[in-house]
Amino acid sequence: MVLAVILPHSKLYGGVKRFFELGNIFIDHGHQFIVFNEKGDRPNWFDFKGDICSFSEIDKYSFDAFFFTEPRYLNLVLQAKARRKIFYFVRGNENLRIFRKFKEIEVFANSTNMYDLAKRKFGIEAFKAFGGINTKLYQTPIFKERDLDEPFVVMAYGRLTEGRKGTKYVVRACERIYKKNPNVRLLLFDTPVDEKMKKAIAEFTAKVPFEFVQNHPVDKNPELFQRANVFVAPEKKAGWSNTSVEAMACGIPVIATKSGTNDFLFHEQTGLIVRRNSFSVARAIKRLMKDEALRVRLAKAGRKEIENFDWEILANRILKNILT
Repeated sequence: MVLAVILPHSKLYGGVKRFFELGNIFIDHGHQFIVFNEKGDRPNWFDFKGDICSFSEIDKYSFDAFFFTEPRYLNLVLQAKARRKIFYFVRGNENLRIFRKFKEIEVFANSTNMYDLAKRKFGIEAFKAFGGINTKLYQTPIFKERDLDEPFVVMAYGRLTEGRKGTKYVVRACERIYKKNPNVRLLLFDTPVDEKMKKAIAEFTAKVPFEFVQNHPVDKNPELFQRANVFVAPEKKAGWSNTSVEAMACGIPVIATKSGTNDFLFHEQTGLIVRRNSFSVARAIKRLMKDEALRVRLAKAGRKEIENFDWEILANRILKNILT
């Protein structure tokens, strides 16, 4: 089959990474997979096996399935020669009402959050294409209790310019804890993709000892995650929380909101669910700082749970749908 997707760019964003991961698996299964973006730019952070072309080349091909993730590309998809035209719903702030006019457009959802939103708000029954994570990259970690004399490292995604990621709540929570417990440390990471992001990181300060790791190689993420004792993700309007599942794959317990985590984060079982404020986040962090047995138990259960969402499992589910 010939499969393709329109992406806004090739920079490191979760919705973009999704299709590079899936695309490589589709190719391994013997299918052709083409990524289209405006200029035909290749990623410099991911080893993608397929072709990347510009928008001007779309009309050269006929597709068995053509995906897109942003409604602004609807006209390009409508004009394409494709047997299946599929909008992959990955962000909760997208308006799907326009798809009611075009019955040929199908909708896939990348998580229960997006599936429920599509049905409740727009009356659309989406295909459940939930996931994923590259469990081959994240080898089964060794779970062990930490040395209580060592600093307790709290890790979070440092995409400061996107308020929906909730980084500020993690920072404030750590600052609150640090006032009474100087043993806490903050670890942030990001790959800034524009000048605004670079400026935000350069100007970042916090009233807690911190390290901000930039441009860490994606294929070496396990080394970075395993420096942490807990990962915190107080997101909103998230589809699939990539950073949360990566932390769980590394054996790091996760504290998060329900946004983007409904499919794998179950309170007191595979992690801790919090409200989106610094008080709730701080309370959960302090709990894991004090209860090492709970921290290890959640880490083990979380790692086991996310194995159900490997990219290979998701790719096979999508291929089966397209072939029917």
